[in-house]
Amino acid sequence: MTNTPEKNQDSFEDVLRVLAISVIIDEKIRDRELHEFTRQAVGLSEICNADFDAAAAEAWFDKNKPVILTEMAGKGRNTVILKALTRIKTEVLRENIYDSMIAISVSDKEYHRDESDLIRSAATIWGYTRPPLKVTE
Repeated sequence: MTNTPEKNQDSFEDVLRVLAISVIIDEKIRDRELHEFTRQAVGLSEICNADFDAAAAEAWFDKNKPVILTEMAGKGRNTVILKALTRIKTEVLRENIYDSMIAISVSDKEYHRDESDLIRSAATIWGYTRPPLKVTE
């Protein structure tokens, strides 16, 4: 079965959403996390056959941040996270996104409880062992 460009783009939108949640989850959007989001998004675009550069990553984040922030602030926060994680179907993509989520979470030299919970959720849903990272408060 061959993926159409629309299919790849749709799955890449799902990838970007998970990465953005990784930045937003602790309610502190820091430059280091945004830089890592951009770096990881560009790297993952190759797996998804998406034509995406750093400027496109920054623009995507700026455009989608308000919606994701609103969704994450509501009662359905856990559902938003669950839906985002379960939309990723390909094992190779899951492995790479998982690594990217961890890289984003620790890029600011802090690893908060919310970030830990997000990583734990991904590990549980995707069947991975959670890394032994110490939570900072």
